[in-house]
Amino acid sequence: MTNTILPDMFCTGERCYYVPKNKCMECPDCPDLCANATTPAAKAECVNKYSFAYYKSAAMEFNIYCKPGWKDFRPAFAQYFGVLVGNIILGWVADQIGRRKTYLLSLFIGIPALALSASFDSIPLFYLLRAITGIGIAGTQVVGWAYFSELVSSHQRFKLRTFSNWANGRIMLTLVCLFAGEWRLSSYLSAAISCIKLCVVMFILPESHIWLRKKGRFAESEECRKRIAKISGVEFEPMDPPEDKGEGVKQPEKSVSLLDVFKDTTLRRNLLVLWMMWFVTGMTAYLTDLCGGDMTKNFWVGQFLSGILLSVVRIVIGFADGFLPWMGRRFVLLVSQGLAVGFFACVIAFLYMDAKGEWFYTAAYLAAFVFTSIVWEPCYLCASELMPTDVRATSTASCSIVSRIANIGASMLSGLKTVYEPGVHMISMACGIANVFVAFIWLQETKNCSLDSAGGGKAAGDAKTKWRPCCRKMKTPLRTVVRRPKQTTVRSIESDNATTSTTPPVFLIPPLALLYAPPLYRLVDVCVFV
Repeated sequence: MTNTILPDMFCTGERCYYVPKNKCMECPDCPDLCANATTPAAKAECVNKYSFAYYKSAAMEFNIYCKPGWKDFRPAFAQYFGVLVGNIILGWVADQIGRRKTYLLSLFIGIPALALSASFDSIPLFYLLRAITGIGIAGTQVVGWAYFSELVSSHQRFKLRTFSNWANGRIMLTLVCLFAGEWRLSSYLSAAISCIKLCVVMFILPESHIWLRKKGRFAESEECRKRIAKISGVEFEPMDPPEDKGEGVKQPEKSVSLLDVFKDTTLRRNLLVLWMMWFVTGMTAYLTDLCGGDMTKNFWVGQFLSGILLSVVRIVIGFADGFLPWMGRRFVLLVSQGLAVGFFACVIAFLYMDAKGEWFYTAAYLAAFVFTSIVWEPCYLCASELMPTDVRATSTASCSIVSRIANIGASMLSGLKTVYEPGVHMISMACGIANVFVAFIWLQETKNCSLDSAGGGKAAGDAKTKWRPCCRKMKTPLRTVVRRPKQTTVRSIESDNATTSTTPPVFLIPPLALLYAPPLYRLVDVCVFV
């Protein structure tokens, strides 16, 4: 959400006035709202009425919008610069040294920087530490998703995104900010909450067995699977070792870069489609969120309402994914994006009817926001399922970079709201239509695919290797991390015949989701710049 919204009214001494459009709270020429209050009691009552603020943000404390230079270089830009740097570096690092190590490194960077950013009164230090926090944000988002999606089975992957989403993050951090009342305490609380998951990953969760296996470290991969089986409380069943074709000692597979991806026709198409999906979703979801601060009269009501509604819809879709074989990634994207475009059209119509503030306007705006945000689910899922393990973290990082560029563009375009508000939603409509067109023609279905075989080839990095599509022609049963004593049946992608597949318990999904969606980066977006 990254709100930079200040109070509509501000008081200094006994003088109160509306905050001008430039958001500078120093306005000696603004009309005094308490000019008619002549007695001391009336003046005090007037000041008390207009000085109320829902939340004391960093922008209010530092008065950033009144300072030349700083007002054009807002904290969000510093944060996004850090995220871009982190995406460029950490995705590649995760593919080289492992998901778990890179994830822990991100936490050790982000958590102290977040806490320290609230400890100083210097604006330059604040910006610098927020940029460093952005590096940690990149790791928790990109590497965290690759890490945790490889720890769960294919048909529970959607449930991971069901619990790990912006809606639940909004609810959690709205509660934190409502309790704290100001940005410094909110930062400390968020850093403290993030330390919980740091301990869990450090002392409980193993490295990704899929990554270890792709690196030729089969024995370590089996030890990680044993750890997951023990945590899950299920019976461990060893996997068959790699086939020995008489080629001597199996060497670790060569690393794969994005340049290698572009040499393959299928992967090049998949990556370009992913970039389109992430750009459009980053632009439309962020633009809708930025311009929705006045959706309701009470700030907290609006945040809770949008968060709870989106969370409920995502949970319903997440569990429906396990019961409806036909509800694949393409279906969710096309239907959600199509409905979002329709509700954006309704919002534009209501604006032309001058019906802003009416219940049906709020309902249409909420629906547009919800369905736009749901598109993030296929974005993340397809980022894991369309790309091979060798380059999964790097490719997801590149997608995140594209989405951050879209976020920055959305923050600039949000100023159009004060000039021509329907134009904001026309941009979202145009982007959504383009996304539907691209996905309908080129997006492959990847539901229930095995990440172990996603994009598999003879040898990673081999120029002659042709990567296979993830799921379209998969004929073997899905491999899973552990196997229950009593097997369950899961319907395969191409056949109506039931194939046996087993999964870790469903109760593991919420803890993993909490680790992937920490308040560390939710706080920076939600609470600091309101």
